[in-house]
Amino acid sequence: MANLVSTLLRNSLILLLAMGISLTSISAVAAQTFGAGAGENPDSENRREPFKIKMSGFLNSQPDEQSLGLVTFGIRSYGETYKFDISALEAPEYPQLSPRAILRQVGKTDVDFNLIGPKDLLSKIGQAEPGTPFAIVGYFTPRDRSLRLESISVIGMEK
Repeated sequence: MANLVSTLLRNSLILLLAMGISLTSISAVAAQTFGAGAGENPDSENRREPFKIKMSGFLNSQPDEQSLGLVTFGIRSYGETYKFDISALEAPEYPQLSPRAILRQVGKTDVDFNLIGPKDLLSKIGQAEPGTPFAIVGYFTPRDRSLRLESISVIGMEK
């Protein structure tokens, strides 16, 4: 009888250890794949959480020699694309993030920033004359290159 109890305890202990090891392995893989910090770095092209950016520049104009770059805005609901010559770009919540790091993905696809947001903000882009100077504030998600617009103002025309 004592032998039977000893065998059952030993087998139970082995089973518990095996389950603990496999659960630890599964949770470690899940943490690497989906866990906290996955894509949190604003520098990451795979980041899923948006971060605030502020940019200024000129819509549908020829690039200036001192500009940071010419990007393509897309507005899916209009089926249109627009060129934007960026003269200034910053991520206020991440001052260590350079404009070049934010623009690293530029040119890899047809549209560099998919603009989304309220229709009144999107229409400011859609109805603007070539060369219009804009100050744009929005939340950028690198993974899908979406820019959720918070505000757009024509430089020199602010209220």
